[in-house]
Amino acid sequence: MRMIDDVNGNSSSPGVGRRRRHRIRLRKPEKKLTFGVYTDCSAPFYVTEIEPWEREERCRFMGGEIVMDGRYHYVRGSLSVPYGNGRGHIRWEVWVEIRPDNAAGSSKFERGAHPIGNAPLEGRLSSAIPGYPDTLTLAVSVHCQGRGSLPEVRIHDMEHLLGREQREGVTFQRWLELRPLHAEYHRYTDAK
Repeated sequence: MRMIDDVNGNSSSPGVGRRRRHRIRLRKPEKKLTFGVYTDCSAPFYVTEIEPWEREERCRFMGGEIVMDGRYHYVRGSLSVPYGNGRGHIRWEVWVEIRPDNAAGSSKFERGAHPIGNAPLEGRLSSAIPGYPDTLTLAVSVHCQGRGSLPEVRIHDMEHLLGREQREGVTFQRWLELRPLHAEYHRYTDAK
C-alpha cells in the first residue's frame, strides 16, 4: 500500500510514484554492405618477429607507416584481387617494405595524406598471405590513391599465383578456399 501525502497525490516515499525520464537512444550508423572479402595483416612480418617488449624501442609506428631500427620503412597498402567476373573483390591490407630514399622524399602515407599523381614506389611485400606460395619479399609497386584510401599495391611477378590472380581474377571455387584460411590466420595475430 502506498501512502499519499498531499492533495495532488504525491508520495513521500523515494522513487515511488515518480515517472522515469526516458533517455533517447541513438543508434550507430549502419555500415554499407560491400561485396567482397576484407582481410587485414596487423603489422609487417619482420616486425611481428620482434618480441613485444622490444617493439616500442626498435619501431616507430606512425599510422600507415612503420620505421624499424631507423632504416627499414614499411607502408600499409591495399592489395585487391577480383573474383566472380568482376562482381566482387578480395582485398588484403598488406605491408610493403620500401627503400629509405623513397620514403624520405615523400610525405606521410597515412590514409589520404600522400599526394595523388606521384610515380609509383617500388618495394617488397612484407606480409605472408595464406593460400599463396611465399609472398614475403615479392616485388610490388605502390600506387597512391585519393584522400581517404590506402595506396594500391600491384604485384610485378606475373608468374607468381598472386600476380596472375590479381590480373585475371579468381574463380568462385578459389574464393571459397581462401575465406577460411584468412579467418583462421587473423584470429591469432599479436602485433597490434
